[in-house]
Amino acid sequence: MSIIESLRPFERNRIYDMVYAAGVDVSDWDNSKKGKVKNPAANPKYCYNWSFVEPGKVVVLNLWHDDLKEQDGDVTDEWNAREIAERGRSSVTKARAMAMDHAIQLAFKEKLPIRVVLCEGTKRNRNDPDSAASKVSFRFLDSEPWHVARYESGSGQCTLMRGLGGSANRYVDQFDMPVPEGGPAQKVPVKGSTHIRRPEVRRFALDRANGKCEYCGAVGFTMTNGQVYLETHHVVPLHEQGPDSVGNVVALCPNHHREAHHGNNRVEIRKKLQHKLASLAPNNSLQARRP
Repeated sequence: MSIIESLRPFERNRIYDMVYAAGVDVSDWDNSKKGKVKNPAANPKYCYNWSFVEPGKVVVLNLWHDDLKEQDGDVTDEWNAREIAERGRSSVTKARAMAMDHAIQLAFKEKLPIRVVLCEGTKRNRNDPDSAASKVSFRFLDSEPWHVARYESGSGQCTLMRGLGGSANRYVDQFDMPVPEGGPAQKVPVKGSTHIRRPEVRRFALDRANGKCEYCGAVGFTMTNGQVYLETHHVVPLHEQGPDSVGNVVALCPNHHREAHHGNNRVEIRKKLQHKLASLAPNNSLQARRP
């Protein structure tokens, strides 16, 4: 069975549930111009949209299964939402298409992972604006994240590809997480300094770890947007004048990161990590990244 055939939808899932599962905040689906809605999943303000965005985190796109192409194991979809907007007669179609183009641009510029909802049913003829509206019979959320392999800013033509590829960061750490919003807090004067951690060093350590804790070998957990989470750690802490370099930074699972700071065996963990980094010394160069 081909990859595309294995991705053929046969489930009657709600778009609300899949968008939520992909990591998009759906709390506003409860609201409409007239107030609260009885069934948020059927809110027309959202449920018919072609794209959804969780800023800084993930983009969700609806794609037709029949549009997919497969070559040498790569699954792609050639798309031009801007062209659809320009040809569309309905203001609703134009708005949805332009929103999708904006979402694709955002994913391309910010290297955000894309989660794809694959649809099957009756598709409108794009070359005939008067044809009947599309009707989705089956849909499901692809478990594999996608990325924008190519985007032409002049025309809006793009290639969407299954898998994160090199255009999106597959691995993230605690410093990539958005700062949660909080309520009012008391302001107090604080004096002192903080250490600046170079993002390129963190990124190198995450890529080198390849999704596995560099202490125990456990695979980091997969987030809703498809990225793998580990935590970067300075083996010799910065406050002890440890260098902010790839020879002193490792990627750890959250448990061992906390243990490296607070555990009874933190000295032993430090020694083992220093030994591991020493064995990797020839490859611990920012110029030694995997392509």
